[in-house]
Amino acid sequence: MVEPHNNAHSAQIPSPAQNGYFQSGADSSGDPFVDWNTDEKSPGNDLQPEPNNIQSESHECDPVDAQKGEPEWDFVLPVIPVPTSNLGPGTIEGFGTFKLRDLVGLVQNGASQQTIQNYLERFDRSQVRESINEDIDGFPAIFFVVESNREELLRTWVAYGGHPIAIHRQSGIPLLAFAIMHSENIQTDTTLMTATLLSLGASPDVIPSAFYLPYIQDLPETGPNDASLKDLSGEGKKWCKGAARGKLARTATLSQRYYLERAAKTKKPSVRQTQVAQKRNAEPLLGIANFLIGQTMAAKMLLDKLLSHLTVPNRKPLVLVFAGPSGHGKTELARRLGSLLSLQLEVVDCTIFNREIELFGPRQPYLGWDKGSRLNNFLASNHEKRCIVFLDEFEKTNADIHKTLLLPFDNGEYQDRRSQDKINCSRTIWILATNAHDPVIQDFSANHNRALFVDDDESDKEGLLKQLSKKIKQDFLAHHGPPVTGRISAFIPFLPFSKGEQAVIIHKHLLEFGRHIRTPINLTEGEGEQLIGNVRLRIRRDASVCGILAQSEYHVDLGARSLISAVDTIKTLMVEAYLGVDEEITEGVGMSEFIIDVNGGEVVANIVPPKMR
Repeated sequence: MVEPHNNAHSAQIPSPAQNGYFQSGADSSGDPFVDWNTDEKSPGNDLQPEPNNIQSESHECDPVDAQKGEPEWDFVLPVIPVPTSNLGPGTIEGFGTFKLRDLVGLVQNGASQQTIQNYLERFDRSQVRESINEDIDGFPAIFFVVESNREELLRTWVAYGGHPIAIHRQSGIPLLAFAIMHSENIQTDTTLMTATLLSLGASPDVIPSAFYLPYIQDLPETGPNDASLKDLSGEGKKWCKGAARGKLARTATLSQRYYLERAAKTKKPSVRQTQVAQKRNAEPLLGIANFLIGQTMAAKMLLDKLLSHLTVPNRKPLVLVFAGPSGHGKTELARRLGSLLSLQLEVVDCTIFNREIELFGPRQPYLGWDKGSRLNNFLASNHEKRCIVFLDEFEKTNADIHKTLLLPFDNGEYQDRRSQDKINCSRTIWILATNAHDPVIQDFSANHNRALFVDDDESDKEGLLKQLSKKIKQDFLAHHGPPVTGRISAFIPFLPFSKGEQAVIIHKHLLEFGRHIRTPINLTEGEGEQLIGNVRLRIRRDASVCGILAQSEYHVDLGARSLISAVDTIKTLMVEAYLGVDEEITEGVGMSEFIIDVNGGEVVANIVPPKMR
């Protein structure tokens, strides 16, 4: 165990354990922690870790058998050479044979998303599907894709027939478990890859449930004990023993455990829903709930409404009301919808528009008619295309704006203020976000607290949300009148975050903070200057740490924004500890460690310089 530096800084925040907030599975003398190298690359980023830094030449193994002393897989994939042939853009002529090994070599050595796409597009999809799930040096090819930690690449691979439920046959390790445990090999967060696998059909059932039920618990560093691993003998879980069990316990973070539990409790799309989504090029939407923290029912209502709309297309566009407190995921859900379906998204802040002419632009011959407005020009550029318009704080709009919206809401028609051309916006998804109905939502949530936030009966929750939607519609009618209300397709409630969800949001923002402090120190004055860097973030007892911080800061009227204040507290502790090190800040030094832990019911933070590790 690393001994902490003597400059320790503590947040004076009481522990929620006294109130039964979370369950701790860690022995007080243990040292469970999550080790994050937060040098995480965004999806599609072509810069990847050097392969030789994380791989050995051969990593085949026999099935785990402690009595025979047979070796366990070390969770490192073999190195596949870079193909020497030209695999850049070109025609299919001369490339009649699809070479999976060459493609895997490209993936492992950091080829760009476009290069991979170009190669795949040379061949008929049926030809690719026949071999894309074959093994390369004993491992399913998709393991090498997950190794890259590139979410966009994984989506492409699955679109061409890759199986997200693949298993390494010799060790029995499922792909989902590898995605989680691989974070220790590359020292990088793999939460997005885990969530993407779950959204694409990977089953959480391959992970013993004691690791994530409940998710708001601190895992012992060696994993749950044998008594709690009741499903270990189940099909597909016998791999979870020995080194694998300990590695999974070290790497299964609070965020990943949350997504595993959520996937385990969320009803899968029906066969017909999947069929419609595939036919309408909207299949990624089926996994939208796997990328959100909280708002499970809101995501389900959105999915159901959109699939229903796509099943029977008509000229009337989809008009949705996202109703809920500020900072509770309305904008995030809209952005995720746009990202998954590759749709253009226009976010409009309705608080800055007092007149209809400001939102849509003046008509001819008034000054500026030829320039239009941002919303006007967005609608015109997306004529007959599927796109999203997000009207934030819609309750701030007036009757003149409502009047202009009636026609596009009713039959999908709009007139470009610049050219007078008729715009077809029947495929536009209109989202009206509002927090005007917060009292209705908060009263309803308080009256049905257990059913909404504690119990696991999804059908009961679904029935309650339908009741709440009707109440919101009545309140919306009182605020905005019949003309606008009558054109709304659905009212989708956004609930306050549960205590566990609050903790996961804290964890998410801590990881973002960790990515920043991980970057190298740069003492050159100017835009690139960075005085704090080369610091690796470690979160020990992540459920306890994040639970304490969330309990001290969460406010229902502010949502996630209030939880960011808790992360700011950690940032302050980190800066104080960093500056408390009695040595000069220099470039090119080794990695320090910033350790966040719980001590005596308080969150504490320590900095450990390289020379003390």
